[in-house]
Amino acid sequence: MKSYLKKNNNWLYVSGITLYVLGIILSTIFDKDVSMEDNPIIGMISQMNGWIMLIYIAVIAPILEEISFRSWTVNKKWTKYLSLILSSIFLLLANPYIGGIYFLSFLAVIVFLKNKPKPTLISLILITTIGFTLAHIGNFERDIFLISTPVYIGITFVFTYIALRFKLRYSMIAHGIYNFSLMLIGGFIIPFGDTITLDEGNYKGSLRPVSGLVSTDGVSTYGGYSANIQKKFLPEIISMLESDNDYQIKTYPKGYSFYSLDVKTKDSLNLIDINALSKEIIRKTNIKLDTIYETRDVLFVEIEDVEKIKREVKEKMKVDEFPQSLSGIIKRISRFYDQTIIMPEEYKNVMVDYKKEFSTLSSNESFEDISKRLYKEYGITLRPKKSKVKIIRIIEEIK
Repeated sequence: MKSYLKKNNNWLYVSGITLYVLGIILSTIFDKDVSMEDNPIIGMISQMNGWIMLIYIAVIAPILEEISFRSWTVNKKWTKYLSLILSSIFLLLANPYIGGIYFLSFLAVIVFLKNKPKPTLISLILITTIGFTLAHIGNFERDIFLISTPVYIGITFVFTYIALRFKLRYSMIAHGIYNFSLMLIGGFIIPFGDTITLDEGNYKGSLRPVSGLVSTDGVSTYGGYSANIQKKFLPEIISMLESDNDYQIKTYPKGYSFYSLDVKTKDSLNLIDINALSKEIIRKTNIKLDTIYETRDVLFVEIEDVEKIKREVKEKMKVDEFPQSLSGIIKRISRFYDQTIIMPEEYKNVMVDYKKEFSTLSSNESFEDISKRLYKEYGITLRPKKSKVKIIRIIEEIK
C-alpha cells in the first residue's frame, strides 16, 4: 500500500493545497464572526495558562491527533486498529451517532478490504479525512464550520501525504508547526497593536496589547475608583464594562490577541465613569456593537414584599450595616452561574441588607442552593419563563 502511494502521491498533495486555499478564500468572502460563547476552543484559550495552552496546541494536540487519525499509515495491523480506536473516541466525543458510523466504516475497511491495497488506501484516506474534519465540528457554529470544511479537508490531505510519503513523525512535526503558526499569526505569541491612552473622562490610564504567554496572577477589577482588567480579548474587556443583567452579551474576537486595561479615576472624590470609558475604548479600537433578539428560557426576578427588604443609606452607618444594591447581587449571580436573569425596572435601585455570601460566591454552592438562599434572605424567586432576550454582539473587526 505504501509503495503504491509513493509512486502516486501528487494528487493528495495538490488537492490538499487547492482545497486549503479555497477554504481561505471562502472564509474571507463570507467573513463569518465566531463568538466565544459558541466556540469552546477560544473560550479555553482565554482561560488557561498561556504556556500550557501553547504546549498543548503546538505539541500535545498534534501528536495525539496524528496518532489517532494517521497511525494507520505505518501500515501494520496493530496501528490500523490503534487508529480505529483512538480516532473513533474523538468522533464519539463530538457526536455519538457520527462516531458510531465512523467506527463501523473504518472497521469494515480493515476487515473486508484487507487483501486489496489500493481500495484500502483510498478508503482510509477518505474516512480519516472526513473523521478529522468532523472531529472539529464542535469548534464552530454549523454555518461557519461548513465554510471552513475545505480548510480542514485540505490540511488533512497534506498531513496524510506527509505521513505516507515520509513518516508519521514528520506529519506530527508539520502539524505542530501549522498550529504554532496559527497562534503566531493570530497574535497569541507576539502581541499586535500600539498602547492606547485613555483620558477623555474622569479617568486616566491605558489599554495595551499583551502576549497570551504573560502571567495572569492578578485579579481583574472594574468599577469604583479603577478599572484593571488583565489579559483578555478586546471584546471581553468591553463585555465586562458593558455588563448588565437585562441582556446577554456575545463576544467575537478576531485571532488570539490579548489586551490589558489599567485605568484609575483622576481624583478620589468621584467614581470612575465606566460608561464613558467603554465608549472611548470602542471609539479608539476596531470594536463594533450591534443588537439582536433571541427567544430563550430566562429567569425573572419576583419579590414577595419589596418594601420589607428595602434599606436606606443613613449617615454614620457602620461598614457591616451599609446596604448593597439588589441589582448588583443579581448581576453577580447571573455572571457567576452563567444564567440569564431579568430584573424588572422598579427593582433596579433597591438597596438591601448586606450579606457576605452574595459578595463572595463559591463554586461549591450550586445555583439551586443560591436560589434558595435568595428566597430565604430577601423573599426573591427566580421564575423560569420564555422571553425575547436582547443580545449585545461585541465584534472585533479587522482593520
